Amino acid sequence: LDPAALYTALDRLPDTDAPTLVVATAGTTDTGAIDPLPDIADVCDHHTATLHIDAAYGAPLLFSDTLHKQLHGLDRAPTVALDLHKLGWQPVAAGLLAVPDSAALAPLAHQAEYLNADDDTEAGLPDLLGRSFRTTRRPDIFKIAVTLRALGRRGLGDLVDHVCTAAQHLADLIEARPGLELYARPTISTVLFRPTGAPPAAVAALRRRLLHHGTAVLGRAATPEGLWLKVTVLNPHTQPDDLRGLLELVEGHTTP
Repeated sequence: LDPAALYTALDRLPDTDAPTLVVATAGTTDTGAIDPLPDIADVCDHHTATLHIDAAYGAPLLFSDTLHKQLHGLDRAPTVALDLHKLGWQPVAAGLLAVPDSAALAPLAHQAEYLNADDDTEAGLPDLLGRSFRTTRRPDIFKIAVTLRALGRRGLGDLVDHVCTAAQHLADLIEARPGLELYARPTISTVLFRPTGAPPAAVAALRRRLLHHGTAVLGRAATPEGLWLKVTVLNPHTQPDDLRGLLELVEGHTTP
């Protein structure tokens, strides 16, 4: 998200159409990019627009003693979304919405008579409907709480540091191979690459060959520069040999 373009777009709006929300991203799905959060917050302050940050992927960088600096400006958003099933090693669902005051969650307290009648609750029947957004009995927060209690911030930070370091190492390996092309240095733990100069059809076909042979499951990401193979390093047990082996598989299945 370009702060200058955002400023211009908000400046052109009539006063009667004043925006209510600007959404920035800390860790995009395709590339792991983090928007320039402080600059975007400045624009929102100038135009009295509310800032929300989607940090579903990137928020766990806060656990790291060194990588948390990449999230400078996150604290200026009144609301932040994060999802610990991405970079928090939780099963689905593990999404959280952080707000400055629980009063902001008041709209979620809406109740329907057929679901949770007040007189039933007053009579002692347990109200199990407020445990998740989906009106189910499962307390999704339990697994997150157990993980935080077991590992703590430092334990989770060590895991985050490991996978992000592994992603940087993978980028080094790609840059050292003339037959492979790196999209950009990874911001978090997502690495995009492809055979050098490969057109989109060739990249897509290569990915399918690896999948059909059962040797590697790679993602795919499209950018203005074309189609790329996507590796999102999330396994904290990943070793350099694993990364070298992956690149050898890609090179071995690349057609001339």
